[in-house]
Amino acid sequence: MSRQRNLGMGGAGKSAREPAGKMLMADIRPNTEVEGQFVVRQKRLVPFKDPSKGSYLSLRLGDRSGELDARMWDKAEAFAKQFEEGDVVLIEGRAETYQDRTQLIVTGLSRIAPEQVDVADFLPQAERAPDEMMADIVAICKTVQQPHLRRLLGAFFADETFVGRFKVCPGAERVHHAYVGGLAEHTLHVGRLCEAVCQIHPRLDRDLLIAAALLHDIGKVQEYETGAAISSTDEGRLVGHTVIGYHLIINALIKIEGFPEELGLRLGHVVLSHHGKGEWGAPRDPALPEAFALHHAENLDAKVNRALDQVDKARQQGQRWTERDFFLDSALFVGEPEAED
Repeated sequence: MSRQRNLGMGGAGKSAREPAGKMLMADIRPNTEVEGQFVVRQKRLVPFKDPSKGSYLSLRLGDRSGELDARMWDKAEAFAKQFEEGDVVLIEGRAETYQDRTQLIVTGLSRIAPEQVDVADFLPQAERAPDEMMADIVAICKTVQQPHLRRLLGAFFADETFVGRFKVCPGAERVHHAYVGGLAEHTLHVGRLCEAVCQIHPRLDRDLLIAAALLHDIGKVQEYETGAAISSTDEGRLVGHTVIGYHLIINALIKIEGFPEELGLRLGHVVLSHHGKGEWGAPRDPALPEAFALHHAENLDAKVNRALDQVDKARQQGQRWTERDFFLDSALFVGEPEAED
């Protein structure tokens, strides 16, 4: 079964809080009329093959239940001036099948004023409640025995303001864990994976690895902002979460009396190298056993999350295979479509 927060066409059916008659993306089927409010996740004006005909609008529209590609053939240039990516629009049109996939043909479109938008309708949510995941993260923090690292973790995860931002922050804009609560979910999974690695390899510095696992993505609270869509802040685009997080950690640990200098260096290195290679966004390649462990645990969780969502999306579209995914560098086998409940 697909998951409620699937970024494809997941979670078919209305929730208890959904107003009667409100159309969800997950409910749209081919050969049906469509009228609903959706957030514009991607927007492009694409020239027709015959330049004299101008351009058409290529859109990616979504809500909290899923996303679909859309096309607007007529008066595209005029309509494109009325809205931007991240805006919520009321669309009229029709769903049809194109290359075995559902696609929207938009015939009418108008922008919805931001004050009239309930952002909860447009952002997918993690499967578990954020407070539940935070309780599990705090429980892992309490297993760290090294006193300076434990105080450092408390500087973040006992801070109500930080936790308030962290627990609803997405894990990414689109690639993996791209939903409210995604950062907490990813952090918890990476922490648990690192706990398992430490059981298999007890020579690892468990306290160092667990602390780094729980702190490695804290910079994302300043990298992303959420409205009706997830977007990057200027700081996120110019600096990136890895370096932002590193500075947050250093600024916190220098306030902890007697924090060992080499321990700070090791922790900073493990966090800075968690993407594994420079071309993948790591300022430094891993140079400690704990750094290799964190990189592969983080990468494993991100890629499994992406793979599951791609399979869910393809299954909802009735496809036996996913399209080739840039992040996974592979197409995934889906198999026979699941029978509907």
